[in-house]
Amino acid sequence: MKVLQASDIHGSMAAASALAEKAVDYDIVVLVGDITHFGAIPQAEPILATVAKCGRPIFFVPGNCDHPSLLTWRPSNKNIINIHGSNVSQGAYDFYGLGGGNLSPFNTLIEFSEEEFEDMLSKFTPAAENFILVSHTPPFGVDADLGRGRHLGSTAIRKFVEAKRPLAVCCGHIHEGRSISRIGETVVVNAGPAKEGFYASLKIDGREVKAELHSF
Repeated sequence: MKVLQASDIHGSMAAASALAEKAVDYDIVVLVGDITHFGAIPQAEPILATVAKCGRPIFFVPGNCDHPSLLTWRPSNKNIINIHGSNVSQGAYDFYGLGGGNLSPFNTLIEFSEEEFEDMLSKFTPAAENFILVSHTPPFGVDADLGRGRHLGSTAIRKFVEAKRPLAVCCGHIHEGRSISRIGETVVVNAGPAKEGFYASLKIDGREVKAELHSF
């Protein structure tokens, strides 16, 4: 299975159009939050609809710069699926979604405490290790959460990854943290901000994950 991963579009229609062109070469698209730049459903809908022109399934979670209304929004386009707090199957793999950012000094629109993240993650009960975590916030202590010279990710997400061992974590949020790294055997991918022309790909075959960073 070939996955196109992008995050932090921040309302850029140009980025959404570019991603739609790239996505025709993939099986699915995961959009890992900050679809808008402090926008709500009316701003998110055209962005997602533009990416969906690729004709591939779109799985998304909202980010900290999206309005809280996106947490429970279910788009009318059946090809666009909000997986925050839930999961969806694609072939042999399950995708679990966790939106929002961790607490920050900036008081952005969707932020959760570590206790809230832990509570949401405790409801995820993957039956096997053939699943992917789609989380706007990266796990703590990897290249993906490095910003301003320090680690800014979530300790609750890190604990979940260590315990449940997903095949991959698709994350974003920390723009400077564009990278591919690992927690044990789990591949952690921060594709970098799509608004600046970045995305990533994951090729998943059994339990083998090959990830690459790209630009457009």
